[in-house]
Amino acid sequence: MKKTDRDAVIDAALTLFRMNGYHNTSMADISAGCGLLKGSIYHYFPGKKELAIAALDRVIAETREKLFRPALDPAVPAEVRLATLVERVERYFIGREGGCVMGNLALEVGDAIPEFQERIRIYFTDWKEALATLLATRHGRARAEEMAEDIVARVQGAIMIMGVNKDDRPLRRASRETVQLLAAAEAAANAGA
Repeated sequence: MKKTDRDAVIDAALTLFRMNGYHNTSMADISAGCGLLKGSIYHYFPGKKELAIAALDRVIAETREKLFRPALDPAVPAEVRLATLVERVERYFIGREGGCVMGNLALEVGDAIPEFQERIRIYFTDWKEALATLLATRHGRARAEEMAEDIVARVQGAIMIMGVNKDDRPLRRASRETVQLLAAAEAAANAGA
């Protein structure tokens, strides 16, 4: 599918928000990043806030489609879905300079911009729900929700460390250990049978 100028604006904004933050990114920076005149950006978005909302909506839609929704397919064994999810999360973040735009904006703006806060909450809720659904098959729903929240927190920390140290091992380790949560439960269930 051919990218439009609007897509290019969102692409540039996402990269710059991830790298520099929301407050340190100007419309002029976004203009330079996408190769359009600054006035052309206003054809698509009335301001930076509206552009950021569109960018966050895109992240939600893309991660739902590529990462989280496939994890909910009951036709695939939970162990396979979990392994696929963590592998896709690794691919999504490894080599992505600036880390996680949602995590970065959560730290930068907190609850100062309610429209951002709601979208950031949706993103993390989607991620936790995908994990909890998979883990509930072996750990029960209540424990799975706690585990999912801990996993997302650990992965976000690993993403930040990866950016600081330029080392993807913490994220890869978190991924391996997440996959083992179902494998270990399966082994324990088989040993008890």
